[in-house]
Amino acid sequence: MIAEPVLLEIDTVVPYLRERNRVYSPDATARQLGGGVSNVVLAIDGPSPLVVKQSLPRLRVEASWSAPQDRILTEAEALTLCASMTPARAPRVLDVDPDRFVLCIERAPDDWTDWKTALMSGSVEAGVGLELGRTLGAWHAGTTSGEGITSRMSDPTAFEALRIDPYFRTLASVMPSIGPEVERVISRLSSRRRCLVHGDFSPKNVLVSPDATSILVIDFEVAHLGDPEFDLAFLLSHLTLKAIHLAAEAERIDALSGAFLDAYVGAVPDDLHPDCAWLLRHVGALLLARVHGKSPAEYLSDAERGHAESLGTALLRGQGDSLSSLSALRRKTRP
Repeated sequence: MIAEPVLLEIDTVVPYLRERNRVYSPDATARQLGGGVSNVVLAIDGPSPLVVKQSLPRLRVEASWSAPQDRILTEAEALTLCASMTPARAPRVLDVDPDRFVLCIERAPDDWTDWKTALMSGSVEAGVGLELGRTLGAWHAGTTSGEGITSRMSDPTAFEALRIDPYFRTLASVMPSIGPEVERVISRLSSRRRCLVHGDFSPKNVLVSPDATSILVIDFEVAHLGDPEFDLAFLLSHLTLKAIHLAAEAERIDALSGAFLDAYVGAVPDDLHPDCAWLLRHVGALLLARVHGKSPAEYLSDAERGHAESLGTALLRGQGDSLSSLSALRRKTRP
């Protein structure tokens, strides 16, 4: 049996980077970065600030959840590709260690924040949605010909391990009454391999400047050649959960969601325009997975989880075909 690589820690990462000729300053220090259960993530402070990620073989969640460590190598390739298409929207790759599954990338300015934190504090800026729609559209449109897609990115193994199994198959096992509908979503996702899909296009993976005019998208570890509707559904499901949790901001979140989808549609060719009925089925499955899957939304109250379940079930069963119908169903299913 091959031993797993030793995980980096605050005390060992700077010497490691010196060995790889990535840190030269004697004053460089390391600190832990929060957010995420699938990687060791460390910030390096000094003249050249950067971020070091090392993929974990088992995720830090209550349920048993393993994933291939070499997903970090796919992330490096996907980051490089997306940064070449939108240089200001993805961090630059500085180093990749395939033996220890370590990725070193440039770091956003310290006064930037993750978008989830901003949203949860009530900062709902439609301009962020516009930029995300344009950026995602550029990535999807720029890879439909297969240009830049490597063999690693063509392999859906990490996506299966980190999305299909823990989200959808776990959901189907917990709620067998909707199992057939969930299987139809899985089948559609598996059959539509159209372009590069980020796979974790969520607010926690978007860094925003203080004036909310610039963004940086991070965490490409489940990037793969797949169905572009998944990225749309993933973000819309997160925004829908925020609208449930932050009822006073629901209308502004609806406007933001609309700005995101409109910008995306304007950035892609006609054959990448989403089928809204299927898109909302995907949203429904993801809402249910955030209640019953291996990665539950930690900020929802019991009542909010019940609301998300009712809404998700309605959407999964085909009761929505537009963002306006999603908003109407959210209000109708509110306890």
